[in-house]
Amino acid sequence: MHQIQALQSSYRLIVPDLRGFGQSSTPQNVEAYGAKNITNDLAALLDGLNIEKAVFIGHDWGGAMVWRMCLYHPQRVIAVGAVCTAYTPPAKRILPLDLVVVKVPYFAYQKLLADAENTGKMLDKEPRRFLTAVFRKHSEMSPELENDKTPIIGTLQGVPNSKDPIFTQRSAMLSEEELQYYVDQYKYSKFQSTCQYYATREIDFENEKGLPAIVTHPALFIGAANDHVLKPVLARKMPQVLPNLEMHVVNDAGHWVLWEQKDSVNEILKAWLGKILAPGTDHSKL
Repeated sequence: MHQIQALQSSYRLIVPDLRGFGQSSTPQNVEAYGAKNITNDLAALLDGLNIEKAVFIGHDWGGAMVWRMCLYHPQRVIAVGAVCTAYTPPAKRILPLDLVVVKVPYFAYQKLLADAENTGKMLDKEPRRFLTAVFRKHSEMSPELENDKTPIIGTLQGVPNSKDPIFTQRSAMLSEEELQYYVDQYKYSKFQSTCQYYATREIDFENEKGLPAIVTHPALFIGAANDHVLKPVLARKMPQVLPNLEMHVVNDAGHWVLWEQKDSVNEILKAWLGKILAPGTDHSKL
């Protein structure tokens, strides 16, 4: 929302809900949530709007998908930007999620969320408690539930019955109206749908065989210094595969950097877009 307000006077903005989120369709088969299908949706959206190509920017799963647009539909991408989500090239071999968790323990939450049947159902019973708990500044997370080694796990496990006040006391980071908006959206789309994204590792591995590792589009990565899940260190190798990459890390911000440090993020976006869409460039009239 804060980025829409900052950019809408200068650019035409298209802000879609990915499938499984908001008002978009919510298919129940996990194959529907593979990156190939999601990027096909985005390309079809451009077709429907009669737009040849666009700048793609996303956060979290949105960030993951805009990177994949460069692989599946490179001709539709002017430039790409992601907040918190590092680019990872197509895998040369598939690692089971159990092994990923052994190597990167703070991804253990993904194993829980990949169980859409059980975790999704649990979250769908208590969407407000979960969203109240997670939509908060990094400094407001419960020390009783969260730690750097296994973030999110304690919060997920606490949704049904925990007495911790983070499940009932809204953060001042967002208004009651904003929180209720997200609660209503998830009541409509269901967490069982969004959890499917975490179960697509094998599907994406098969679909990405033969795709290039290097992305040559102008690229932007904005990390959050205090994001305990999508840590900026995960982006350390990105310059090796993105030759036209600009990188920033925003201090005093966690995963919700778009809220916590909205002004800093907006200034980075404005400066970057101003360069790639500057007068005299191929895309200055878009």
